[in-house]
Amino acid sequence: MQDASESIEVQEESWTPISNLTVESRAINVRFGVIKKGTPRQVTAKATGRTHLISECTVGDESAIINLILWNDDTDEIEAGKTYELLNGYISIYDECMSLSKGRWGKIRVASSKFVQVNGSIDMSRPFMGRPKRRKQKRSPTGRSFQGTPGRESKGYCSRKGF
Repeated sequence: MQDASESIEVQEESWTPISNLTVESRAINVRFGVIKKGTPRQVTAKATGRTHLISECTVGDESAIINLILWNDDTDEIEAGKTYELLNGYISIYDECMSLSKGRWGKIRVASSKFVQVNGSIDMSRPFMGRPKRRKQKRSPTGRSFQGTPGRESKGYCSRKGF
């Protein structure tokens, strides 16, 4: 059985580009540069009544940009114009927009390498950006319902739009 520190080292070697993030992405490692940092604001949790500091940052790499949500102490650790690494992060959804978050078990640290250029043309935080494209459902050629029973046409009635 591997030690917990060994499993973290294995995960650190594989970096995910921001353009490859999807709604289902979990336990991801991202190396990014901070483009701009928003001002922290206070919010109150409805369940517990505690107040928290929240700050939104726009971060990016060579492939795309995305919003990073920072909570409490993390709002002071991140500075605009610097490069960081997020270990064991995840994607959260709010108002149909994806955002990157550290979460409870994630870790943010200063990166050793610098980025030359950030690609701002692809914004992964736009609504519906990470959602897979849906295929149009076709009607069954046999005229049967989803339960397998004969449909209207096979019973002798007119089809749904047959009149």
